[in-house]
Amino acid sequence: MSAIEITEIIKQISQEIEVDSNGHGKASIKATARLAGVDDESIRKALKSSADPVPSKLAKELMLQGFKATDLNEWRTNGIPDVAIAIILEYYAYEAGRYCTKQARLVCRSFNTIGIRAWIQDKLGWTKSANPFRERIISNAYSIRLLPKNHDFSHCVRK
Repeated sequence: MSAIEITEIIKQISQEIEVDSNGHGKASIKATARLAGVDDESIRKALKSSADPVPSKLAKELMLQGFKATDLNEWRTNGIPDVAIAIILEYYAYEAGRYCTKQARLVCRSFNTIGIRAWIQDKLGWTKSANPFRERIISNAYSIRLLPKNHDFSHCVRK
């Protein structure tokens, strides 16, 4: 599985993911299963088992991370929150024994990179430029050493 194939999966599940006004995402069981490279029935059964006397290993892991059995049951109809998706992907990437999937590992790696980048950007107060074309020109000018780092480009921008 390549980054191109992961991108294709993400396109395929775009109708099954959403984000709320606080920036919290969630996805359907089917979308989560596709990301993890498993059958959606596997995740559905694991979530349902949270109410059983002996929950599945995945359900136990989710509950160890602070989710309640009622949460897991609600996800079957309301969608799985982004934090839980990360736990599910990590489970199928590294902890599911013979059910581990290469796809889950690749998706975890891809999302970890995005998460670490977002964390660093947040900690340093970085925000995306409103004018990416201008930023690319400035970056190119700096990289080929045409301009000093402190050059003022304000006169080049239309207001």
